Formats: sequence, C-alpha cells, structure tokens
Amino acid sequence: MMTMEKKSLNTSFVNALAQIRGERERAVIINCNTKLVTTLALSSAIRYADMPILLIDCESSDGSADWFAGLAAKHGFDFVSAPLRPHGKTLDLIFTKLRDERILLIDSDLEILGESLMPALRAGIEHEDVYGSGFLHASELMKVASHTKVNPSRYMERMWIPLTFLKSRPVRAAIENGVTFMHSRDYLEFPWSRAFSKILYARHRIPGLDQFSINVFASSCERRFGERVAFREYDTGARLHEALTKQGLSLFNLGEPHWSNSVRHYHGVTRATLKANQANATAPNIIQHEVATRLKAEYGLTVE
Repeated sequence: MMTMEKKSLNTSFVNALAQIRGERERAVIINCNTKLVTTLALSSAIRYADMPILLIDCESSDGSADWFAGLAAKHGFDFVSAPLRPHGKTLDLIFTKLRDERILLIDSDLEILGESLMPALRAGIEHEDVYGSGFLHASELMKVASHTKVNPSRYMERMWIPLTFLKSRPVRAAIENGVTFMHSRDYLEFPWSRAFSKILYARHRIPGLDQFSINVFASSCERRFGERVAFREYDTGARLHEALTKQGLSLFNLGEPHWSNSVRHYHGVTRATLKANQANATAPNIIQHEVATRLKAEYGLTVE
C-alpha cells in the first residue's frame, strides 16, 4: 500500500509534469541513486541533443536531488522529483502527462557520443508511417536456463529503450487504450489458458521437475502461437511496440554504424545499484573510475 508520503510525492510529480510547457521535442532522463553515470548521460544530452531536457529523480539517497537541482539552475533544464516505481509505470505517466510532441528517452547509463546521432533520429522520425526512431531490439529465442533447453522462450521485439525517440500522440493513445510500457510475460505451454500455463511453469522451481517437458501440447502451441515456447517475454516497451506495429506503424531503425559509433551504454547500472548481484547488469563500482575520468576530460565536470 502506498504511504501518505509517497502519495504526496506522486501527486507532486504528476502536477509538476502537467505544469511543464509543451515543446516540439524534449529529452527525458530518469535517475535513481546513479548520480555519477547520470551526470554523464545528462552532459552528453546537453551537448548533443539540442532540445529541452527533463531530469527526473526517483527518491535517490546519494545526494542526487541537490546535485541535479544545482545543475538545472546552471544549465536551464527541468528537474522534478518522483516516487520510485517500476520503470514502465513512470514511462506511462510521462507520456500521458507531458505535452511535448516528441520525447527522446535517454537511459541514465547511456552517453551520446557525437553530433551525427540526432540528425539521423530526426530524419527517421519524420516518416509518416513510424511511431518513432532509434534502434530495434530484435526478437530472439531465450535458452539461458536448464528448462528452456527443452522449452525455449521468446524475447519479443521492441524499441531499444536506452535511447529511443518517440512521437507522443500514438504512444499516448495506446497507453490510454490500456497498453503499457511495463514489462510482463505471457505463459503459453497450455495453449487454451495462460493462467494455467503460468501454474504449469511453476514446476521449474521444483528439483526433479525443472526439465520436464509437456510434449502433448506441442502441436497445438505451434498452431495457436506459430511456435512452441514456454512463455513470451515482453521487456519494457515491447507491448507498445507490438500494439503500434499492429496499427501499421513501425520504428525507424538506425542500425549501423550508429549502433556502434553513436552511443555508449553501460547497461543495467540502476538495477545493479538498487539490488546487488543482478544478472546482465553493470555494477556501478566497475565503471566508476572510467565514468569519472570521462566526465572530467570530456565535459570538465567533477561530481561532488
């Protein structure tokens, strides 16, 4: 249950978003206890994005609020505080409350590396049949655990959330129609009931049953879903990508050479900060020296 303090912070956050003047373009960065690497993301956005910036701080305890409020006063970007919640829920709120025509999402652990990226993003988003531009995170079969070797799972295609430039109108309309940025799973082993499929999937937590494969439903799964998978994984933004694609819209995919040359992404720093020993995430202490050195050399900043 949300506490009175968090309810108050949430109300203040919603009101703050609603009061920000709408622009043609706006960059948004969300920070939570990653002051150092977020400063790098922010510095690169100030230098290369050439648009108003909103930095949102989610209940940080590392001095972020005072630090970024000071930088906001110096550089003229908007700064607001928000309650800590799942990333997708914050993104849903951003697109329903901000009045900007286009929103550039920049992860707090991503640095824009040069001047070539933004012209490419802007050229891509101008196409009428796209909902945005950026990089496409392709669908793939997931075979990362013992049970998925016999029951593979499908990672669903999505916009690459660490940096994506989106048209607000179609995204907002989809959210208002019940689609969300939130991550989720569709369990599919029992093709006639996703709820029962989820119950069946729980067997993988039981020693001895964790590699048990239900072959009897294989042909039905393939007919209904086009393939046999234990579940479909919808990472942040995948549900929206699927819904907008069904409307005939696509993501303009920049691909190479921008993927390799235009961004540096440290990946998962916030997750690793909020909870230690996260899989597929970069521990902040590993990159601390590198980020601090780059901030000083490239942007003349020392984080207090």
